[in-house]
Amino acid sequence: GVDLSLDQGSDLWPIHADEAQLSNAIINLVVNARDAMPKGGTVTIRTANESFVSATTMGTGIMPPGDYVRIDVADTGTGISKEHLGKIFDPFFTTKPVGQGTGLGLATVYGIVKQTGGFITVDSELGKGTTFRIFLPRDRADENAIAVAEPERAVARDATGQTVATL
Repeated sequence: GVDLSLDQGSDLWPIHADEAQLSNAIINLVVNARDAMPKGGTVTIRTANESFVSATTMGTGIMPPGDYVRIDVADTGTGISKEHLGKIFDPFFTTKPVGQGTGLGLATVYGIVKQTGGFITVDSELGKGTTFRIFLPRDRADENAIAVAEPERAVARDATGQTVATL
C-alpha cells in the first residue's frame, strides 16, 4: 500500500560522501516514512541542485552560502508532533512501541549528513506527512584539476543503482 515516487534532478553536482553511508541514510528515512503510513501512502525521493547566496538557518545550525545537492525524502504519513520534532535526531529517542524501533535511525542519518559537511531539516504536519531535506555541499575539487584528456563519462544510475539510458 506504499508507493515510491522518484523525482531526480538532472546534471546533479558532484558531492564528496561515502556512497554506502549515504544509501544507509536514505534507506533509514524511507523505512521511517513507510512506518508512518500504516494505511498506505506515497514516499517521494527528490533530488536537485540548489544555490544559496547568503547564510541560511538549517535546524540548529547556520548553512554557509554556496552550492548544494538537495535530497528530499517526503511522505504522506501521520506526521511528527511539534513536541517531538526537537528530539527526533537524539540517539535512542523513539515513539515506536518497545521492540519496534531502537531510536538510532534518525540519529544515524544526522551523523552521516554532518560527517559529509551537510545539513538536514525536517518539516512535518500531523495528518499530512513529513519531509526531510538533506543539503550536501558541492564538491569542487575537480574544478581546479588540469584536464589532460577528455574525462571519462560516469555511467548514469537511478536511485536504485540501476543503469539509466542516456542520450
